[in-house]
Formats: sequence, structure tokens, C-alpha cells
Amino acid sequence: MFSKPPLPESTLQSLVENDYSAVLVCNEKYVIKAICIDKSISSSTLQGIELKEWLPAELLSGEKNRAIVTLPDIRKQRFFIASITRLPKDKSHLNILVSLQAAPELAPDNGESSPSLLSVYKNTVLNKAPIFLYTLDYRTKLFVEGLEYFSNLLGYTQEEFEAMPEGVYSTVHPDDIPVVQEQEQRLSASDDKDVIPADFRVKKKDGEWIWIQVHSTIYSRDEDGNAIIEIGSIHQIQKDFKTEQALRRKDKYYRTLVENSYDCILMYDRNMNVTYISPSVTRVTGYTEEDLIGKTLEMFIFEEDREEAEANLRYVAENPGALSVVERRINHKDGHILWIESRLVNHLGDPDIQGVTVNFHVITERKQAEQKIHNLANYDPLTQLPNRYLLRKRLLKGLADSVKNESKLALMYIDLDRFKEINDTLGHSVGDALLQTVAKTIHKCLRSSDTLARVGGDEFTIVLPETSEKEARYIAERILQQFRTPFKADSHTVQTGASIGISIFPDHSKKAEDLFRFADIAMYSAKKERNQYQLYELRHSERENRRRSVEKKLKTAIANDHLRLYYQPRVDIKSGAIKSVEALCRWYDPDHGDISPSVFIPIAEESTLVHELSQQVTDLACKQLVSWRNMGIDTTVALNLSIKDLRNFNLLNQFADTMRTYDIPGSALEVEITESAAMTDVVNTVKVLNQFKDLGIKLSIDDFGKGYSSLAYLSQLPVDNLKIDMYFVSQLSSQKQDRMINVNIIRSIISLAQSLDLHTVGEGVETIQQMSILQSLGCDMGQGMLFCRPMSATAITDLLREGKVTFARR
Repeated sequence: MFSKPPLPESTLQSLVENDYSAVLVCNEKYVIKAICIDKSISSSTLQGIELKEWLPAELLSGEKNRAIVTLPDIRKQRFFIASITRLPKDKSHLNILVSLQAAPELAPDNGESSPSLLSVYKNTVLNKAPIFLYTLDYRTKLFVEGLEYFSNLLGYTQEEFEAMPEGVYSTVHPDDIPVVQEQEQRLSASDDKDVIPADFRVKKKDGEWIWIQVHSTIYSRDEDGNAIIEIGSIHQIQKDFKTEQALRRKDKYYRTLVENSYDCILMYDRNMNVTYISPSVTRVTGYTEEDLIGKTLEMFIFEEDREEAEANLRYVAENPGALSVVERRINHKDGHILWIESRLVNHLGDPDIQGVTVNFHVITERKQAEQKIHNLANYDPLTQLPNRYLLRKRLLKGLADSVKNESKLALMYIDLDRFKEINDTLGHSVGDALLQTVAKTIHKCLRSSDTLARVGGDEFTIVLPETSEKEARYIAERILQQFRTPFKADSHTVQTGASIGISIFPDHSKKAEDLFRFADIAMYSAKKERNQYQLYELRHSERENRRRSVEKKLKTAIANDHLRLYYQPRVDIKSGAIKSVEALCRWYDPDHGDISPSVFIPIAEESTLVHELSQQVTDLACKQLVSWRNMGIDTTVALNLSIKDLRNFNLLNQFADTMRTYDIPGSALEVEITESAAMTDVVNTVKVLNQFKDLGIKLSIDDFGKGYSSLAYLSQLPVDNLKIDMYFVSQLSSQKQDRMINVNIIRSIISLAQSLDLHTVGEGVETIQQMSILQSLGCDMGQGMLFCRPMSATAITDLLREGKVTFARR
């Protein structure tokens, strides 16, 4: 019937070790195996003895449940309570379990009238003590053996139990059913060697609830491995129901918290061996109890953190009451790294805990976010070099070290030559790739103690601690040598150069701000010759001071309306008819007289003054248009805008507001932008120019021909005119070979414009020869000193009335 062999000795020991002195495995006649818990009992003396020699007949026949017996070959006579449990028969024929429980020291009956202690024990304990072994059949839910004892314990008859729908389970307290179910689930999952205890309440027939303690193990399974027979022991225990219930609720509460917590809990002893891990440790790290229990945490901790972590673990273990909160890395079982925040507390002195508890949770995402924020705050995302903020920190530290060591420090400022042209013609992706390649190239020229940072679009800065002027020059030459070889940028080979400015601490200044400024000034001086380096000199500052003085005065001039406009006509190259006028800004300074536009306009574009300058020029031009319109003069005024203007988000609103203020139609205005400005950010340029078109404003590309625009980009721009750069026009009066080259260039530009249905304007026309060639090539309009010099509004008014110019009118 049952395929399972007799239970292993270790299982029987676990089953009875809390209640019994020995368990004997027998067939119908002899003791075959003796498992002795009581050390005074010898297994060898019991194995092989015949049952009827020492067990009462009424016990063997089943007339009695228990009997007081003595064992053969034990020197000192001792009494034991013997119980018999019959197991289901199988092929081994080992179907009887005899359990022996030590009885108290008892005096034998002496024949006197007063009852002996032995008699009292027999009547009160032996026959009534609710301690017995049972065999439970899961299929019938009834005890195959032990039902009689269980029935007597609860006051039912065996027939009443057999009639109950849930068998012996029918008496279990509803609140304790989960306890029984949990025990059986653990038994089902065990390897049949585990003994699982459980305490729960059962109901007596008179309605009283009593506590029993059960120790159980699986005896037999079916062919599918499902448990079918359970054996164990039952005895009644005394418990305070309310206290037990409160303890059980509290235990369940804390166990649920621990087992379902996202936080992980483990514990180690004073020998640094792990003694406990919560289920969340396995969920989070992949390690099981088998992996960690009884072992140190050495392999659990990331190698680079191991020495420090082990010192911390030992410190907490060796100092009673010590507490430590740390962040460190650990190894996940699958190999990846986790960041954790852990709290260690020494509870070794607490008898209920006796360990160091480690409570930790994973902070990997937080650390990654912190690292990302740190990188964003300190590093350039394109080149991964330190940014301006981190550079300043490194510079200040270098300066402090130089003061301490009485050494020098060099600061280099590097600007790439022709980078804007490369970016505009080949695209931003090529420009970005070039910056990455350049960063790696420069880095190879430096020492490990140096710091290379990207501080602007194509600008780099290097801090060279412990460096003399001679060493700084040598490093600059090494860098420039690398720039003499073309760079690979995406699929392109690009030639660029570098201009380097150098300042020295403490020779030039002891202040970080001055070293930055002086290196920048020296770099601009080097840029005049390209691919050179310059050491800062006082004359560089004098030039910078002049620039700053002009900027300051320009700001005042704009604020006080000291700027004025001159106008130069654009004429039909065949008839001389005036098509429009270009507004040119002029500035007269009371201290320095006329200041050239070539001086103050670049300064304005380098600063934020360019927006204020452009707004004032627009305002002056619209005011003059109103004046001319009142005189009956209808003309168009062209205004120049810079690349910074195109990036001004409020540009269109300012134009629209000014036009409304002066009631000027869009057709009275024209906007000119240089080819290089238009190509810097084609997407933004197309967007802004289309918005100008929506206002009715005409559009022209200025200085066309030297920016190398692609036809694809040019065709996207909603422009009306191309103004041929004056350099090509000026070369029409040069030697024959140069003249022919430029004639072909201008012919190509005019042909391109005609294919796009655009008008062309020759700029800087100064001679009859230039005009004649332009006219023969099909150029539509001309502008320059041959037709008319720039004039004030008052001076040009009469010419606009005539509507036509004659050559060489000045």
C-alpha cells in the first residue's frame, strides 16, 4: 500500500526529542531499531529484545493506551511510560512504534492500604495525559492510528469524528486554520526528513477550546509525489489565549513587515558570519540563505569597497551599541553592481538577538542620478571634458598649491581657427565630431596633472600647474604641431588651426579672473596670424582697454540717441533708377570724433549691445520713412541684421511694434543678412525669414559668394536678392587673369540667382569698368561709390525726389 521505507533516524529524533526518551521501531515481535534521546539508555541493549518480555500484554493487545514499564539491562531501575502506535503495513513489516517517556521517581506499590505514588501517577497521569502519536491519512482526513486518544482528549466518539465532513480538521479553531495550512504546506514542500511543529486550538465537545502542540513529518507520498500519510505527536499545552493571540498577531505583523519590506535585513555574529537574511535580500541581490548563511560578507561586497567595508563591519561588531550609516557598493549574484545605503547596529549584547543587524536598501538609481547631475554640473556633454565651473575649481586649487610650493602656473586659452566656416559649410554634426577629435588630440599633449576644459563653442582652456614659462611654450608648440595635420571628423578630413593665449602666475597676475582675461587677450592677439601662440604682454591689455572703452561709450551713445543714419542708394545698373536705399549706422563721439563702423559694430556684436543697436537703427529708419512719405517720396529702406539678431526671440515683435508705431507697411522695409549668418543655423534662419515675409518685408543675402552656401540650403531661404560680395567686384579691375577668375565666379552667382528667380546686386562698384562687366553678365542692380557715396537723410532727400542717379555723383 505504501512505498515509503521506515523513517530516517534523524526524523524520528526530531519528532520526539522534546517529549520522549526513546522511540523503538519494531515488527510484531522484536525491537528492530532503537533511537535513544536519553543518554542513560543504550540502543544496543534494546535492539533485538522480544516485545512480550517487557511490555504488558494489555498494551500489546491494545486494551490499554499506556503502561508503566521498566527496561531490561538498566542498572538503576527507572520507570518509563510506554505507548504503542501501529503504522500502516508495508513490505518492510516494520509497523509498530513504541515511544518511551521518562516517568518521575516513583515508589512501587507496597501492598498497604494507602495508595502509592505509582498508583496515583497511573490513575491521574498515565491514563489521562493527552500525549500520543498519530497517523493521519490526508485522503480521509482521519487518524488511522491515534483517533481513539484524540477522541478521548476532546470528548467525542470515534464515530462522531468519522461523521464530521472535515474529519479531525473540523475541531480546529477558525482563526488557527491558516496555522495548520501553513504547517501542511511546509510539510508538503519538505524532503520528508523535516519535522514541522505547530501550536493551535481545537474545540472539545463541551465547547471549551484547548491548545495542542503537534510535531509532524511526512511518512508517505503517492506516485506523483503528493503527501498522503502524515505521522506525528500531539500533546496538550497550557497557553494564555489573549497573550498568545497578541503575541501571534505581533509576530505576524513584524514577520510580514520584514518579509515584504523593500528594505533588506541581514545579521552577522561576532565572528563576522551571516546568521540571518530576510527574503528581500534574495529578491534584491539574488543571494539565497544557502549562499550567505554561515559565511562572511567578503564576496558580497564590491572589491574596491571591500577593505573599508570590512573594517566598518568589524568596528561595529567590536563596539557594543555602535551604530554606523554608510553608502557602498555590493555585488549582485548575476555580476552587476548595486549601490546600497546601510545602517549597522550592534545587538550582540542583547540575548534575544545576539548579532549585528544590517538594514539596507538599494540606492543605485539615486547614485546614478547624482552622478548624472554631477557630470552635467562639471563636465561638457559633447567632449566629456571639465566645463568652466570645474575648471575654475581646479585653477583655484592649482593657485593655492603654487603659493604653498612657491611655483609657477600657466593658463592657456585656445580658440580654433576657421571653426565657424567648417560648422557652417559641413554641418553641426561634423563640427561636433571635430571638437571631440580636437579634445582628444590636445589631451594627448598634456601631463596627467594638467586640466583641459571646454569653456565655449570652439574654445578650450588648460591649467598647467607647476609649470614655468619655458614649459608652457613647449606644450603650446606641441599642440600647434598637431594642428598642422588634418583631423578626421565623421567621414570628412578637415584642416583647422588653433590660436593660443598664455598667462603665467604670478608673473602676470595672482588673481584667477585676471589670468583668464589675460590669456583671452593674448589669444585674440595670436588669432591675427592664425595657428600661433602668444604670451600675454601689457600691450595686449592696452588694446583690450581701448575695446572696453569703446563698448562703454557705445552703450552711452545708444542710450542718449547719439547715433545717426546715412543712406546709400541701390540703383538699376542699366537705367540708374533708385530701387532702394541701405541704412548705414554712423557714430560721432565728442571725445574721439567719428568712430568707424568697422570698430564699434564688431564690439556691439560681441556684447549684448547689438540688440539695442539694431532696435535703434530700425526706429530711426522708420521715423525717416515717415518723413519722406510725408514729402511724397516712396522708397524702401534696407536694414542689416546680425546672427545674434536672428537668435533674438523678440526680434519679430519689435519689428511689428515699430511698424505699427510709425504706420509703416512691410513693403517699405528690407532686411539684409550676411550669407554666413544665414547658414549658421539654417532651420532658425528659414523660420525667422518666413516670419519677416509674413510682415511683407523684402529679404536680401549680403556678402554672397564667400560663405560657400549649398544650393539646397539657399533654395530654402525666402529671399528676394543676392548681393554679390564686394571683393569679387573689386577684382574686376585687377590683372587680366584674376579678372577672368572673378568674372566666372560672378557669372556663376548671377546664373544661380536667375535659376532661383532672384535679383542680383553688385556691391562696392567704384569704376565704369566694373559696372560694365556686371551689366554684361546680367547683374540687375549696383551699389557703390560710382553711383553715390553714403549720405545723410537731408542730403539724399533731393536725390530720392529725382529717383535717379548719374555716375560718379558724390
